[in-house]
Amino acid sequence: MTTSGTGRIFFILCWVILLVTAIAAQVLFAGKAKKKAGVENNIFVIAAFAVALGWFFVRDSIGTYSGSVIGEAIGAVIMVVGVAGYLWALFVLRRNWSISAEIKEGHTLVTNGPYRFVRHPMYYFMMLVLIGSGLLISNYMILIFSPIVGIAYYFRAKVEERMLKEEFAGYGEYAKRTKMLIPGIF
Repeated sequence: MTTSGTGRIFFILCWVILLVTAIAAQVLFAGKAKKKAGVENNIFVIAAFAVALGWFFVRDSIGTYSGSVIGEAIGAVIMVVGVAGYLWALFVLRRNWSISAEIKEGHTLVTNGPYRFVRHPMYYFMMLVLIGSGLLISNYMILIFSPIVGIAYYFRAKVEERMLKEEFAGYGEYAKRTKMLIPGIF
């Protein structure tokens, strides 16, 4: 069984929502950067997603498996949770958000909303979107590639954390009580 037309539309819709939201947030929350991570840190994360999304467009020839309606449904639910969580985290972060790893002028330390449970909830929720995507469109290449994206997020988070520790005296205490990428686990 191949991915249903509804599954393909849902996949595209979720990714369009994320893309439009990121572009809108970049415009709405633009601010002057005080400290900025190196370009390579951002390129690695972007490249990982470009490759993962590329599998969607070659899905009929590379990486597909015989999926099921149940697998697609689980993937869709995981994607919805991921997209909703990402939007929640972005709403809470607001003007502190940037597509690149940076500290802006007037930046504040956010520890409420999803940031109570994990220090980098947007990365966590994007991983859910990616895993849900692989299940929804029955593409094992996306599922295999997900850990590479997770590693990219881990290294980007480490860079962000160094910047946040330098900027905010309370970040170390926050980091001691809040997991980094996976709520309650890591």
